Amino acid sequence: MTSTASDVVDPATATNIKTNTNHRVGFACVQVREYFRILGDNPSVSAGPPITLSWSYDETPSDQCTIDEWELQRCNERRTRVEFRVPEDIRTDWVLDAGYSEAQVQEVVDAIDISKKEWRSSIEKSSLHDKVDGVTEGMKRRWARAVGKREKSNILYTKWKCSSEEKRRVWATTPSSSKLVKDDASYRRYRRGTV
Repeated sequence: MTSTASDVVDPATATNIKTNTNHRVGFACVQVREYFRILGDNPSVSAGPPITLSWSYDETPSDQCTIDEWELQRCNERRTRVEFRVPEDIRTDWVLDAGYSEAQVQEVVDAIDISKKEWRSSIEKSSLHDKVDGVTEGMKRRWARAVGKREKSNILYTKWKCSSEEKRRVWATTPSSSKLVKDDASYRRYRRGTV
């Protein structure tokens, strides 16, 4: 609600936050909606069926209160992260009470187990693939050095550093960038594959 500073807001029904001299924002009351729990599909559940909130909610009117009353009431009811975890048997009871059959629940649990196995397999293959790639790259570098196609990293770094200084010197004395590309020793080394 936006109003001018001359408007009066009843302090018993709203809490005001003054944003500047011309506008105020007020919150009249808090009304809690209760959404229905349904069978979910989140594979991060440790065991049993996952639950999620439905888009529909209980439309019976709930009690209303001011923001100050709400904050005062819930300050003693704050839960820890561990308290938000719902055990498997309670989640199972919730979805069965919501109207799902045991076969539907088991089907979702089995699908999640398959998804978890695929995920673990992918992770294991990925880490194995990364190890193989690392070994292969190391062997390629050693082979290239042995046959003289590649120099050691510290020599390449020194050459790169020198070419950077040379590039700055050429850039300062060259009016066009096309001449820079032709005269740039690091570019020629890059094209030959020695960098």
